[in-house]
Amino acid sequence: MLRFKNLFFVILGAGLFSFGLNYLIIPNHLYEGGATGINLILYYLLGIQPWIMNILINIPLFILGWKILGKRTLYYSIIGTVGVTAWLALFEHIPITIPLEGDLILVSILGGILMGAGLGIIFKAGGTTGGSDILARIGHKYTSFTIGQIILSIDVLVLTLTIVVFHDLRNVLYTLMMVTIVSRVIDLITDGNYGSKGVMIVSEKSQELAQAIDENIERGITLIKAQGFYSRKNIDMVYSVIYKSQLQEMKDLIHRIDPHAFITITDAHEVLGEGFTLDSNKQPFEK
Repeated sequence: MLRFKNLFFVILGAGLFSFGLNYLIIPNHLYEGGATGINLILYYLLGIQPWIMNILINIPLFILGWKILGKRTLYYSIIGTVGVTAWLALFEHIPITIPLEGDLILVSILGGILMGAGLGIIFKAGGTTGGSDILARIGHKYTSFTIGQIILSIDVLVLTLTIVVFHDLRNVLYTLMMVTIVSRVIDLITDGNYGSKGVMIVSEKSQELAQAIDENIERGITLIKAQGFYSRKNIDMVYSVIYKSQLQEMKDLIHRIDPHAFITITDAHEVLGEGFTLDSNKQPFEK
């Protein structure tokens, strides 16, 4: 039942994201970062429909991610990508005009809300739309950079390429405003605007859980010695701080290993230390 619910929300989110892209962003010649930004560049230059390039760009990324990250990590990401592709192909044949009279401020605001809501729903359900997210996960696996830092770097590179190709600084600036709104809406939907979560797990399978978190989610783990008040049994309590986008993956992992685990999840208003503000050598990340 949980998987069907997640599947439904990933497809719903893909529909909202695709609607905003097809009826607001493309008609007003705005841009995007990541793989979607590359799709738009090729569409504006060569007329290749975004739904075609979306699947073509992501196929090699999924193959690479499958080999490096494992199929469990990519399951909902594949569904999200296929969902976006299918919705874009469908919307291509449904003529809808949103009468904003070319007002790029309103287009950026409404587009940011719709696309941010779509992505937020997808992320909350444990999925992604592929593209730069897969590259970021792979890069994070082999470097000290965080997923957010890698995604931001990719977005900046794509938007810089957009300026070079189209010499259109004005629309790129409107795109930056739209992307900022997308980011805020994602934060509000996924976890009430808090960027990180503290997860505390009481389980008799603490060692197995800690090993799985280390291998699959790649966040630090602390084992805290504890004792049950009534049972007087000594246990290791698992504590980890994760990014908001990893929360659903964490809950699914815990449920698979120990469905009876006691879990508390708290908002982390500020996180300082390795993996967040320090790299693996205990040095501050470059701003």
